[in-house]
Amino acid sequence: MPGAAAPEAPLRVIHLNGAINSGKSSVGRALAALIPGAGFIEGDEHGLPAELPPEQRWAGALGRILRRIRESNAPCLVSAYPLDEAGYRRLRTACVARGAALSVVTLAPPLEVALGSRGGRVPDAAEQARIRAMYAEGYHRRLFSDVTLDNAGLAPEEAARRVLAALAHAHAARAPGAAGRAAPP
Repeated sequence: MPGAAAPEAPLRVIHLNGAINSGKSSVGRALAALIPGAGFIEGDEHGLPAELPPEQRWAGALGRILRRIRESNAPCLVSAYPLDEAGYRRLRTACVARGAALSVVTLAPPLEVALGSRGGRVPDAAEQARIRAMYAEGYHRRLFSDVTLDNAGLAPEEAARRVLAALAHAHAARAPGAAGRAAPP
């Protein structure tokens, strides 16, 4: 909005990354439900014309996430969208501009699990081909991730609890004075 003041509330962004059918949306909804006042942003290209090339739909989906980060007054936003390096840089830039803390969690079930039925959803042949390509491209092991979780066999709620615990542990390990402390088993 032209002339609108930027929201003043501090913001935490937890972004769930991973290949198609890795559980980003299900875990994201469960994670947002665990965090008081959190909002959830589905990264799928809802509302964009199907005739657009996939790259344009994906760019539109990421653009919607970035707009929500700029405009949100929520204390926390949980977003779900598969990130490549360029998408991560755009997300990080939006968070820095907003003064938001960013954590990236990559969901990384084994390829065989991602190719199968998850949450009542069975990927079609085209989706399975894209899942294979995404694993080959490394969507399940991004270096920019703060946490990587193999969520195979976990209900979304349990995966969300593990994400929160892992983020708390990672944050504590980066806190001033944490150097030299042994990590818990």
